[in-house]
Amino acid sequence: MPQLHRFLRSGVLVLGLVGACETGSQDCAEQACGGDSQGDSGETQPADSASATADGNDDAADGADSTGGPTSSRGLPCEVLDVIDRNCAGCHDAMPIFGAPMSLFDIDAWRVPTPTDPSLTVAAMAAMRIVDEVRPMPATGDMADEDLAILQAWIADGTPSDDESCGPGAGQPDPVGPDALPCEPTVEFTAHDQGDAFLVPAVGADNLYQCFTFASPVGPTTQAVAWAPITDDDRVLHHWILFRTETPQVDGGSGPCNMPSDALFVAGWAPGGGNYELPANVGLELGGPNVSFILQVHYHNVAQHQDAFDRSGVAMCVVDEPREHTAGIVTLGTVAINIPADAASHSVEGVCPSWITNYLPVPLHVIASFPHMHELGRALETVILRGGENGPEETLIDVPNFNFESQTYYPHDPEVLVNPGDALRTTCTYGNEGGAAVHFGEATEDEMCFNFVMLWPIENVGEARQCGLL
Repeated sequence: MPQLHRFLRSGVLVLGLVGACETGSQDCAEQACGGDSQGDSGETQPADSASATADGNDDAADGADSTGGPTSSRGLPCEVLDVIDRNCAGCHDAMPIFGAPMSLFDIDAWRVPTPTDPSLTVAAMAAMRIVDEVRPMPATGDMADEDLAILQAWIADGTPSDDESCGPGAGQPDPVGPDALPCEPTVEFTAHDQGDAFLVPAVGADNLYQCFTFASPVGPTTQAVAWAPITDDDRVLHHWILFRTETPQVDGGSGPCNMPSDALFVAGWAPGGGNYELPANVGLELGGPNVSFILQVHYHNVAQHQDAFDRSGVAMCVVDEPREHTAGIVTLGTVAINIPADAASHSVEGVCPSWITNYLPVPLHVIASFPHMHELGRALETVILRGGENGPEETLIDVPNFNFESQTYYPHDPEVLVNPGDALRTTCTYGNEGGAAVHFGEATEDEMCFNFVMLWPIENVGEARQCGLL
């Protein structure tokens, strides 16, 4: 069933994390954010990006002091500052990044009208979004109860200011980016335009999917062992996904995404995502010299930056001598999707049956899951049915608050075994407030129900790489 892969284009998977938003709107960009911005790029930000203050000065000391000394509160009460830096700074910094339309950096930023609804202040909008179950802020919906209470009380009190000096914050996040890899990356796939950086249009790029194509740079036995996101112009970058295909692509090509039917997911990233390193004895298959690669990048230039030249993408550490075990991607889920109009909660499921896994000569080692749905997606779960369809259930992955705008991979550490004779059931739940039924399809207005699982030994899977989709 390779034809199914042609549906993995605009609105596809992103390695990053969790509701729905209005496609192409500024509000949509807000959902991808949460966490610490400095950990998203892994690089020192330029003066006009996340580490700069609102007036453009490269003055990161206003936010956090890595030496542990006192820091400015930026006009915010210290406990509020700590909540904002921990939950919101990943995108809503002094210069908003990853397509976020507004800053939450200091007291002034909370008191201005929000770009998405000028009748509301940013604080009033935030008060609604932090309790919105469909479009939460942060996008993962995982703000701690104590953080939520602090922010709600401060907003309800009228966002009072405080110029006291604050102690050190929660500390620096784990570094992300090529420099933080435990190996030297030698293969890169980055956005480009005739050898130069790609100029993201100032107009019409609120929700732009751009694809960049490459001839294979790898040999017949080359495996990826670790990779890291390259976040170049993080003001406009939303997410990226790397595919491989046996359909020839123009080396150095750039244009609208038109995914071939045999495109296979390789890796991806979204805000909140980090570096990825495979176990020491496992390498990811890359397909050899006869494939092409497609880097699909999603841009949100909601601020209409005129100078958004971007070279974002992925850097990979590879080995030419294969490791002991070879990993690959198996797709679980279903394409039998028919979501009725006005359905508050509608579920579909796909089962990878036990008669298929019975052919396995050895167990499969699952090392990561990559759940994917579109804008109506609310939850996704994959369970292993031990010994067959009527056997006891073991949860592989459970995402109760799925968010199309912020998706990610979920590493399984320790690895999860799928034994011969096990079945796997993937259930996707949707909310459809529209007046028309929604079916499976490639557009963001359509729906999908996939869990891309990375496992080894991939060579034992045979032709069952799309298992239970029909």
